[in-house]
Amino acid sequence: MKKLRVGELAKLYGINRQSIYKRINKGELSKSADGLIDFSEALRVLGEPSERGVPVTELQQHVTESVTEGYTLKLQVEMLEKQVKKLEENERFLKEQITTKDQSIHLLQTLLSAPKPIEPSLQSEKVTEEIAPQVLSESQPTETALYSGGKKTHTEQQPRKKGFLERVIGAVFDV
Repeated sequence: MKKLRVGELAKLYGINRQSIYKRINKGELSKSADGLIDFSEALRVLGEPSERGVPVTELQQHVTESVTEGYTLKLQVEMLEKQVKKLEENERFLKEQITTKDQSIHLLQTLLSAPKPIEPSLQSEKVTEEIAPQVLSESQPTETALYSGGKKTHTEQQPRKKGFLERVIGAVFDV
């Protein structure tokens, strides 16, 4: 029976020395009093060395590459999520801007289509045409009542005072 040191066994199987020590501490592998491990014991626990085949450095390299690739992909996903969020915020902002511009355009169109104000000279003629019939119909005398003490007395009809507009209309139409 051949006995091997931990380092030789690790090299033969292509595994880390720490792995062998862990198996010794768990009780899966046993060391003799001189600190060596019986090869038959290693075969029982670890199997044939040729089955292992891949050295530790290559295994570690593959693991490291996959971890690094996973980490890189995770960072890329996070970065893309942030970009999507920023683009969504930008889209909302632009939609609000478009809505504001549409409202402004609508308001301007409403103002442009509103009726134009009448010129002042034409406006006074129009007011005269609208008010004259009312003034003429109201020019009939009305009764006034004075209240003094407890009795109401009716006085004679007094001519009604003419307002400025009524006098202007009277002068224009010679009423």
